[in-house]
This record gives sequence, C-alpha cells and structure tokens, in this order.
Amino acid sequence: MRLMGKASAGSPESKAQDEYNLADLARWVPLRLSATERHLLSVLEQTLHVSEYTDHVDVASRRGGMKTRRILDGILEACHISTGLASASGQERQLASLCEGMENGMAISSGGSSAAGGMQQLLASKKKKKRLLKNGRGKKKGKKKQAEQEQSGGLPSSWAARDPEDNASLFQTMFEIGRRNKVLNPSSMRTTYGKLMYLLQDAQNPTVAKSLGFSLHKDLVLVKPYLEERKCLDLLHDPRLECAVQYIDDRDPSTGQKLPREHVQAMVEGKRKVTEELVQIYGDEGKLKPEDVHRVVESLADAIAYIESNVRPVQQMLKYLEDNFDPEREDQQFSLALRGSGRSVYSSSSSLYSKYGLSAYSSSASEGPKLSHSHGTQYTFVWQSLRLWSKVMRHMHRLWVCADDDLLSTTSSYNLYNTGQGLNRVQNCPRVRKVMSNLLSQTQSEAGTSWVGLSVIHLGDRDVPNALIFIDKYTQIPRFLNPLVKFLQDLPELCDDDRVGSYVMEQFGSPEKLKMSVLADYFKHGFDGSGDDGGSCIDGRLTSSWNWTSRLAKKSYYHAFMLSGFQGFDGDFR
Repeated sequence: MRLMGKASAGSPESKAQDEYNLADLARWVPLRLSATERHLLSVLEQTLHVSEYTDHVDVASRRGGMKTRRILDGILEACHISTGLASASGQERQLASLCEGMENGMAISSGGSSAAGGMQQLLASKKKKKRLLKNGRGKKKGKKKQAEQEQSGGLPSSWAARDPEDNASLFQTMFEIGRRNKVLNPSSMRTTYGKLMYLLQDAQNPTVAKSLGFSLHKDLVLVKPYLEERKCLDLLHDPRLECAVQYIDDRDPSTGQKLPREHVQAMVEGKRKVTEELVQIYGDEGKLKPEDVHRVVESLADAIAYIESNVRPVQQMLKYLEDNFDPEREDQQFSLALRGSGRSVYSSSSSLYSKYGLSAYSSSASEGPKLSHSHGTQYTFVWQSLRLWSKVMRHMHRLWVCADDDLLSTTSSYNLYNTGQGLNRVQNCPRVRKVMSNLLSQTQSEAGTSWVGLSVIHLGDRDVPNALIFIDKYTQIPRFLNPLVKFLQDLPELCDDDRVGSYVMEQFGSPEKLKMSVLADYFKHGFDGSGDDGGSCIDGRLTSSWNWTSRLAKKSYYHAFMLSGFQGFDGDFR
C-alpha cells in the first residue's frame, strides 16, 4: 500500500506540477546577465577573492565603536579595489554606460522595502549637495580639466580619480549583479558569496550607511518587474512561451531510460525556432530590443531547467521508495526499522559541524541512529521528508529572493554569537520562514496521514543562524541525491560489463540486491536523526542525509560506486 497524495516521478500529480505558471515564476526569477554585466561580475569576483572582510569584521570584541570602524575600513577597501580593477579592465567606458543607465532607472528593480528606498534617496540628496559644494570650490582649476569634468557631469572622467561616493552607482550595480548571478547560478561564488552578503548586510546598518555617505544596495533585477516597466507583460501570457522555456531531459521521466539522440535534438530544434519567433515578434514592437527579449526567454528557461534538475532526483528517490518498499509489509533483509539509542548526544552548541553547518560524525559518542521507528513509521517519515524537499526545490527562486531580502533588511539587525559552529551572525528570517511554513503546511495536508517527527523549522537560531546558512543547506540536496540517482539508474548498464557483473554477483547476489541494499541503507540511515539534536525536525532530516554521504566510504557497496565513475558529492568550489 502506498501513501495518499503521492506525486512521484512520472505520476499524474507530477505531470500536473510540471506545468508552470510563468507569470508567477517570473516574479522571482532574476534577469540573465548581459555581456557587459559579466565584465563587471569578473571585477566583483576578483575583488572578493582578495578581500579579507569577514576575517577582520566578524571577531569577538566588546568595543562597538571599533567594529564600526573596521566595517567602514573593510567596505571602503573593497570599493577602492573594485574601482581600480574596473579602471584597469579596459572596459571602463562600457561599464560606465551600464551603471549610468541603471542609475537613471533603465534597469528595473524588484520593488524593495520603502525603508531601504528612503535611505538611498536621503544619501543621494546629501551626495548631490556635497558634489555641488565641491564644484563651487573648484572654480580655479585649469580650463582643460574643467571641460573634462563638465562632460562627465562635473566629475573626473576616470573612476579611479573620483571619491567612493561619486562611484555609488558602480558599486550598487556591481553588487546587484553578483547577487543576481548567485541566484541564477547557485554553484558559482561558493567561497565568496557569504563575504559579499555580509559586507552588504553591514552596509545596510543605518549607522554605517550614515558614516559611509552612500548606499551599496540595489534591488534585484527580476523578469516580471523588468517586463512590467516596459509594458511588455503580454510576453508572459503568450502560449508559445511555454514551448520556448520547456525543460528538455535526455531521460524518460517515468522509466529513467535514456531517450534517442534524434528525439532530443528534434525537441531542441523546435524550442530554438519558437524562441526566434518570440524574439522577432516582441523585438519589432519597439518596447524591448531583440537581445532583451532573448534574455527574458532564456532567463525563464534557465530557471525551469534549474528547478527540474533539482526536483527530478528528489522525485526519483520518492519513486524508488514507493516502488521497492511497502509500509505495511516488512522485508527483514531490507527493513527500514530503526533502533536508536533514544538519547540526543548532539546538541546545538556542539562544535562538530562542517563547513555548511551540517554535522559529520567526529566522535564515537555521536555514532548510530537517534530515532526509533518501525518499518512503516520510517517509510512515512522518509516519504514526508522527500515530499517536502520536492516542494522546497520547486520554490528555490522565491526562497533565494526572500533570503536576499531578509539578509539585507534595514529593520532586522544581527547579533554575533558563538553557535557551536564558531562565530555566526544570528538574524531573524521572517520572509523565508513564511514561505517554508506554507510549504510545510501544504506537505502535511497532502500526506494523507499524521505527521511523523517534529515540525520545527530552525531559522534565526543557533542551528540555522540566518537566511544565508538556510539557503546554503538546501542547495546541498541535489548535490548528494544526483550522484545517488545516477548510480542507481546506470547500474543495469554497468553490470553489462562481464567483470563488473561478476563482481556484483559475487558480492551482492544480483544487481537488484545491490540496488535494494543501497536504497534500504539510505532510507534508513540517511534519515536516522544523526548529527542533530533530536533529528526529526525539518532541519535535522537534511543534516542526517548529509551525514550519510560522509560515511559512504565505509559502506560495503562503496567499490561499486567507484566502478560507476563516482567521484564525490560536493563538486567544485570555484
């Protein structure tokens, strides 16, 4: 018997979910970067690579004034570095045109908070007055230099010759591009994104902003507001757009088997032709340039491809669970029953946390499951967890935007605490919490049975200090599920090799038994509550799965994974 409300890969419920409301999705999808914006992104990445901002700012100190001084010094240092790199890039004229266009409102924001907008207007007004006074005092300058400044609005022609506040539009545009790029490409900037957000978080502090004299914040450029400002919302309701942005998978969603190359190429060609039609029609209307129409279409296509690539492994694991296990009939060889110690030796103040706030077994005291579940209860626990993860993956763009708003809020400050994972910025996350609470409520109502485990969502506390840690943890789900699904899907083809096939038969009895061993071990010990206090809360389920990956090398089937080409779960950090 299977649970009510199931929506595994290939099911009717899953197919219904694959139909996107593009108008709603466009509210949360950032606009793709242009070629000029990518030059500015390169400047930002180089700046963040050499900056040691968080090392100097996030240190224990009782002298608040000294921290404000360190923050200002760190921000100005980053501004000076980026100004020098931009001036030396040879692209200063193109970049200046981009920044001036955004300053004049040519790039449309997501409609940020009124508090942030008011702060920016106040700082802009002060900046203008200061510039006028400076120009009044500089009348004795040479005629040639005055003529150059008149052509550039009363400022020196080169960014490097200006004061930081005169380059505010450069910094706002550059930092917005970095934030937008991270949402578009979550696998990028893995070592620098936290530094970027913490620098901007400090710059949003009213005291720091007043001392700095200018704002670094700019709302994310999102697809729907971008089209709305240009009176081109008809594009989002064009029926051809669904074809132009569709996700093309090389595997059958129900069987997992690879599709013929000719079939995939035909779908790609059809998608390309429809995209060209949209570019020609809406580009000729004069509201958008053809390249801007293409960017909008590709932005939505990228978003759907990202969602599908993250949702598919979760749905596939859900299908493996439903197809190979029965909650009412326990197979002793592949039982999911857990016999835990019943005591939580892992507290939120422990220091045994990894880089992502996800704990790994570091002492014998933390070994073993912490939950005690019967086979049927564990089945339900895993099913509900995977179902929630599927919803989270489908709404990742919205969570990214909400996390960005929470981190850069001007009304909610942070406190620096030792959370057991070192010094962390603990900050409330009201927008992210609201979205997660809604997703959890939907999952509970669709489960068709009572909720197993705790429904506590850790946010803004010692377990998940802020929205940055939260979003970072949930981007790990496809990183550890994709290699697992790939191994299981490739197992039949792998065993076609005589040598590999004989090894599998000798060690496990058959490829089917190897598959069941892997599935039973993951569904059992990937959700055993290890690495978290209690382990059945929403955060603890993810923690347990990540801990399971750290113990793969000790599993009996590890060599079979290596024979399949498996190299690791985490990927590259650059």
